[in-house]
Amino acid sequence: MTVNALLAGLVGLALGSFLNVVITRLPQGESVWAGRSRCPRCRQPLSWYDNIPLFSYVRLRGRCRSCGAAIPWRYPLVELAGGLMALALWHTFPDQLLLLAYGPFCLALVALTAIDLEHRLLPDAITIPGAILGLLLSLVLPHLSFQEAAAGALVGAALFYGIGRLYEKWAGRRGLGGGDVKMMAMIGAFLGVGALPLVILISAGLGTLTGLILVLGQGPGARGQWRTISLPYGPFLAAGAWCYLFWGERLLNLLSGGA
Repeated sequence: MTVNALLAGLVGLALGSFLNVVITRLPQGESVWAGRSRCPRCRQPLSWYDNIPLFSYVRLRGRCRSCGAAIPWRYPLVELAGGLMALALWHTFPDQLLLLAYGPFCLALVALTAIDLEHRLLPDAITIPGAILGLLLSLVLPHLSFQEAAAGALVGAALFYGIGRLYEKWAGRRGLGGGDVKMMAMIGAFLGVGALPLVILISAGLGTLTGLILVLGQGPGARGQWRTISLPYGPFLAAGAWCYLFWGERLLNLLSGGA
């Protein structure tokens, strides 16, 4: 590992620590800038030496120094995700301006994944500014044209809105929510309209496989629950976007029968 890659990983860990603040405060309507990080149980602000990514969690053995409450596993996992994401981006786009585009994009996907898993919520405070940022970056960075980004945002949102309405008529209940529609617009704005088929294919495949595993895991008597099982879809959309970003060309070649 080079020094630059190591620095990228350390920056990613620090950003992952900040993402934990976003993930904790945003669903509660709190400002992410409202003071230092604090214990979610006793609300005691954390000292800097208790807020070092990964190291502090291990050093404290997963418990708050003040009240002894267990620190949720989500905190070190998000920090680790930030570090690994930074390393993956640096490996894929070394010394490129594209890091300015895909860095915030990937971090936003991590935050949306964690919030959707915990709260079944995809906050507008992330998806809408994210979509706008993707469109603006397409004006100045060479990753795709503004037309491709705008088409990706509009077509992605329209597709998921339509799919959500069709699912509602088929299943008799709401499937995809407005948050999924806006998240798809953000993904389309960053990756372009050409990425949408593969992102949707991967996310749908992973969502279907996960639902099938959950239903079969409940035993034969639960197979009739297929139409009523509920899963947060944001994590699958994020997975589809990551797969396209890092392995899109290889996956497209594989699907087309190329080498």
